[in-house]
Amino acid sequence: MNSPTEERLGSALRDLVAEQPFTPDVPAIEHRAHRACRRDRIVRGGIGAGVVAVAAVTAIGVAGIGPSKPAGTAQAGRAHPANPGSAVVQQPLVKLAADVAAEPRPAGDATLVQRKTATSDHTSVTVWDLFTDDGRYFFSRTKAGLPAEVKKNNDQGDGMFRREVAAATYAVKGDLDTALLKMAWPEATPVPAWLSAQVKNRSAGGLHIDNYVWENCQDALIAGSGNPQARAGVLRLVSALPGITVTRGTAGGRPTLTLTAGAAEVGYEGGGRKAKIDPKADKGPARHEAITINAKTGIPLGAAATGPAGKITPAATYAVTRVSLADITAGKL
Repeated sequence: MNSPTEERLGSALRDLVAEQPFTPDVPAIEHRAHRACRRDRIVRGGIGAGVVAVAAVTAIGVAGIGPSKPAGTAQAGRAHPANPGSAVVQQPLVKLAADVAAEPRPAGDATLVQRKTATSDHTSVTVWDLFTDDGRYFFSRTKAGLPAEVKKNNDQGDGMFRREVAAATYAVKGDLDTALLKMAWPEATPVPAWLSAQVKNRSAGGLHIDNYVWENCQDALIAGSGNPQARAGVLRLVSALPGITVTRGTAGGRPTLTLTAGAAEVGYEGGGRKAKIDPKADKGPARHEAITINAKTGIPLGAAATGPAGKITPAATYAVTRVSLADITAGKL
């Protein structure tokens, strides 16, 4: 029996072969494989798919997050909008990006993220992620276990988070098309020609570039949650995606924005190989993934994704704190 990771990699390979010319793009397959392996390791470590619902407290001005009645919703369009992004979506995200980019860099040289992940039996698992400003990533199931991981230099990021944060930072002032490609393909290898060709057609929705940018932006937002430039760049990139909706709400008395990706970025429940080959095949309901941020700082609070019965369900919450790597190493937690 194949493992879940092997099954996902097999599916990724079949999808790539179905969507691209007969000669497979090896770097693209490796890209999907690396992401699948990394996400499988993260999920087994208790990170989950996102966060939005359970209370969490942070030292950077982020209160708890919980389900809240939206104060208003802006939508970038359906799965196939006429234009990349929508002014009604772009305006709040671009404005927030500008405000966040103007923030001074906070003290410290690393960002500590407490992740509380919901489980299927309605309990939760709390784990700890440490992202250093020089691009390393340390993980521990307990906060007390982090000093040992740092002392061993047990970097588990393989450079991916560093490259994603760099892409987000470039996006603050860089050319938008170039920024989208940097985020879609933060690998050490050149961007494939077929992916470069998609940047001008992203308004069609459902393209690889839409999915890659969205997924990598989620990584960059968490890894760069203590870096205002990284958060600002992510906001600018997400504002350019075709299927994003922005919902205003509150959490702990503070304003929030929930950024939800739809079919344009994450496809359909029935969108497997058959649906790609046969356009008339039943695709099923649209998938959704959402991440909720502080409406003033852009710091991530939580995320959610389509769960049973097609409902968007909470997955985890984040509590973000800027720290000194020397203090962590010394056990000053």
